[in-house]
Amino acid sequence: MAVVRRWYLYISATIGLQGFAWSLIWLLHGVLVASIRPSISATAFQLAALVLCLPLWLIHWLWSERLARRDQAERASAVRKLYLYGNLAAFLIPLTGSVYELLDTVFALLSGARRTDPQAQIWYGVIASLVLGALFAYHSVVARNDAHQAPLAGAGALVRRVYLLFAAGVGLVIWVNGVMDLIRLIFSSASGTAVVQLLISAMLNVFIGVIVWLGHWWRAQRLFASADEDERSSAFRKFYLYLVIVVATITAVTNATFLLAGVFRGLLGLRVEGNLIDVMAPMVVSAVVALYHASVIQTDAAAIAEGPRQAGVRRLAWYLVAAIGQVATLVGIGGLLSVIIRGFAGADAIADLREPLAWFGATLVAGLTIWAICWRQIQRAATTTGETGVAERSSLVRRIYLFGFLFVASLTLLSALIYMLFRLISIALGEPFSGNLLADLAQAIAFGLIAAGVLITHGFALRADTRMREAAELSRQAQVRVAVVAEGELAEQIAGVLRQQFPQLALTIVGGAPDADAQLTSADLIVGTWQPTSDPNRLNRYPARKLLVPVANTNWAWVGIEPATMANIPAQLAQAVRQTLAGEPLRPQRGVGAGAIVGAIVAIVIVVFIIVGMVQVALFTFT
Repeated sequence: MAVVRRWYLYISATIGLQGFAWSLIWLLHGVLVASIRPSISATAFQLAALVLCLPLWLIHWLWSERLARRDQAERASAVRKLYLYGNLAAFLIPLTGSVYELLDTVFALLSGARRTDPQAQIWYGVIASLVLGALFAYHSVVARNDAHQAPLAGAGALVRRVYLLFAAGVGLVIWVNGVMDLIRLIFSSASGTAVVQLLISAMLNVFIGVIVWLGHWWRAQRLFASADEDERSSAFRKFYLYLVIVVATITAVTNATFLLAGVFRGLLGLRVEGNLIDVMAPMVVSAVVALYHASVIQTDAAAIAEGPRQAGVRRLAWYLVAAIGQVATLVGIGGLLSVIIRGFAGADAIADLREPLAWFGATLVAGLTIWAICWRQIQRAATTTGETGVAERSSLVRRIYLFGFLFVASLTLLSALIYMLFRLISIALGEPFSGNLLADLAQAIAFGLIAAGVLITHGFALRADTRMREAAELSRQAQVRVAVVAEGELAEQIAGVLRQQFPQLALTIVGGAPDADAQLTSADLIVGTWQPTSDPNRLNRYPARKLLVPVANTNWAWVGIEPATMANIPAQLAQAVRQTLAGEPLRPQRGVGAGAIVGAIVAIVIVVFIIVGMVQVALFTFT
């Protein structure tokens, strides 16, 4: 009931608030600017919206405020935070735009530049800045008071965190664009009124961007520095930091590629086009942004240990950048090999090969640099001893990265070999061929060699991961003592399966021996079966973790769980021991159902079609 009421109140208040704000802005703009002369219908519509939206907002907002004063749960609710911070974000972007337009127009007039209708632009900037600024300030004060009266946690804290980092990102983008434009203009040789106006615009972007970014980032940093563990362990903060680093790195690497291509073109005697500062400005600014946010991540790591979700965000960022760098590296190597083969074959004049040589060389250098840096960090984490290294090597992101490149490399090698055999067999069968055969096969040979290299290197990486993971598992097994509690032949079957799958376990079968109590006391795990006739207090005396399968008899039935057969008990216990050793939650072992079989068949058919399609595309490309 309360949740439905909250959604109704805050959605209605949002509609009324936004309608009131914009109808008031455009109504005042039409009234105060003589050159606008709005139509009667437009003025009537704005008046109608203003008259209806203002009470709609006030009624629902005052209602929600009265509920918040009565109940702290209302004040701390995530829906209320979504209203406050959502409207703050909705006001922030147009507010920065209106302030920029106002200041830009004023400075343009002071510098002697001409504008089409400066009066209309100034009035719009003043009106929108005042209205949006007042509403932004009011909701900001309400949000700040709410946070003091009812500390945020859970979803409410996440909403505030998303807003702060989103607003900081908006300010950072504005600042970066302004700094890049400012650098280009400072090193530009142009002059005149137009350049002055561009310089003013760039400086305004820098000024506004700094205010927006610093105001929100400073607040986010203060929250992180507080004793709030929810803020410190936030995965979204890590996502924001790594997202900025990834985007800035890609921008820097892309412009570095253009820069290197220009250098190589000059060395090869080709004409160098473009302006150096056009690629240097974004490269330098992006590098500075990436380095600053990387330093923030290091500071965060020194303040608080990395959690599982934060580690997942970090892995995703590192492997994503590494994948981009590796793709660029492979494209550069493949292109260079193709150029070299065509050059040796004499299919093209050396002058015609200089252009691709410059671009593929630049792609190789830029991609290899970023991939080497990322892969070194990745491998350093993966080769760490202990549970941290095991988690890195077993992570889903790493497996997707390695197997993804193996899959693409396999298809690339298959396509290259098919094309080469197709061309050789068609010539052997008498099909006429004109030109240089080696040059024709150059691209297939180059990418086939690259694919083979990827298969070898990533295959070795997977084998190394497997060996280290198995060694860690055996070491962990050797430290665990297991006591099997079951009757007769079943106990031997359970022990046999456990010895087969976990050869390093210290395993004993507890029977009626005199030392049975000592074996159970010293055990780390007790596995076996549990029957209704067993003494319920017998095993409670021992500190070991118990992994037991309930077994029914004639007069007893276990309701709510799947019945266990004697043949399936050893496998279920082995599955439970494996999950316990790996620190995973216990899940029963289930057989393959009809849905899984159908899904596997469909997946195989889809993969076959993908392979056939890629081979056809490769044949079409090579031919």
